[in-house]
Amino acid sequence: MTAPFRIPVPAAVGMFKAVHGPRHVVEATLLKDDAERELRRFRGPLSVEDQGDRETALAAWHRAEKVLAATALRPTVPTAVLS
Repeated sequence: MTAPFRIPVPAAVGMFKAVHGPRHVVEATLLKDDAERELRRFRGPLSVEDQGDRETALAAWHRAEKVLAATALRPTVPTAVLS
């Protein structure tokens, strides 16, 4: 089930993730959020300049998405069985 909107994350949780997460993932997340905000700005018939700005924002969004998709959700650290 997918939510129709993004659920806001408390500031403390966001800061914890930023401090403890890999730097490239944090940067990609910020880049993706900036690109999403920029893409929401465009409405209606676009001029040539606006079309170029929209394509630039889409490229930034796709670059960030590619970085996030290539990163494992959990680190792959082998664990030992303690028994």
